[in-house]
Amino acid sequence: MKQKISYKDAGVDIEKTDQAIASSKETIQATFTKNVLSSIGGFGSMYSLKDVLKDYAEPIMVQSVDGVGTKMSVAQQCKNFSFVGADLVNACCNDVAATGAKPITFLDYIASSTLSPGVISEIIKSVAGECKRVGVSLVGGETAEMPGTYHKNEYDLVGVATGIIDKKNIIDGSRVKSGSAILGLPSSGLHTNGYSLARKLIFETLKLSTNDTLPNQNTTIEHALLAPHKNYSMVINDLVSGGQNIEGIAHITGGGLIDNVPRILPGGLAAEIDIDTWKKIPIFEFLTNNLDLSTKELYKTFNMGIGLVLIVEENQKGSIIKTLENDGCKEIGRIITSSSKEVYLREQ
Repeated sequence: MKQKISYKDAGVDIEKTDQAIASSKETIQATFTKNVLSSIGGFGSMYSLKDVLKDYAEPIMVQSVDGVGTKMSVAQQCKNFSFVGADLVNACCNDVAATGAKPITFLDYIASSTLSPGVISEIIKSVAGECKRVGVSLVGGETAEMPGTYHKNEYDLVGVATGIIDKKNIIDGSRVKSGSAILGLPSSGLHTNGYSLARKLIFETLKLSTNDTLPNQNTTIEHALLAPHKNYSMVINDLVSGGQNIEGIAHITGGGLIDNVPRILPGGLAAEIDIDTWKKIPIFEFLTNNLDLSTKELYKTFNMGIGLVLIVEENQKGSIIKTLENDGCKEIGRIITSSSKEVYLREQ
């Protein structure tokens, strides 16, 4: 006998998702430029390159896909999704910009066992708001309700950023040389990495709640953990368009300074970083004081307060530091000759 079971009975409610997207339509369209040819709801997004390509002799497309990891679990715990969209946009756009490219479009994907229209709307508006702020068009996205695949109240968030750069201007670290200066731009907190360990320490081991303040600090755990991932793409693009000679750029994400800086070093070079050259914000003081980890392990798990690394010629570091003074740029180390590509941490 046939069973009368609807898609909704199976746990998928298409209408409520459509309503959430419709409520965000104006916010999404506010990110559009004249180059966006498609509308919301199409099968594929369309973006005209006719005017864009006029500025490039040999245009290269750069793409990055990323997520926000278990930071989503903290957002769910706090019932605060107002920042995770910005986290997603900036995690992806920073990776694109680390090549010197200018991010131009963005796509997002949101999945859960059961999609809450309020949560979906909050996330989409966060994504669109950050896209608008950094000059990127949110050209499309996807939502998926998959009962049985995700745990209850668990959300997965993924984004794809696309950028463009002239081939001659690509920054890939190949020009990095011994004696060059390493500059660091501060992070706002954990950004989107290290949350599994931080959550285990804070919520399971220390039994703290999101409303508690960090021990000996004047900030709540919610504020410290949900501080949005900083955007560096606009800073990078301003430097590149201003003619600054940047030898290498490292976005400090999973793997921290230990794993990310070597990704842009040629053979025969290493990075020497003085970890006392920048002040640690409360969350990193807390993690250092409460985790029995070696210094190297801390700087491999977390960004420890540095979200972006720029490698520049020694004679240019002064002008770049001055240009980025309001962004908190500091000299944190130098490039040295070495038989292995790695990061050496120095303490005073």
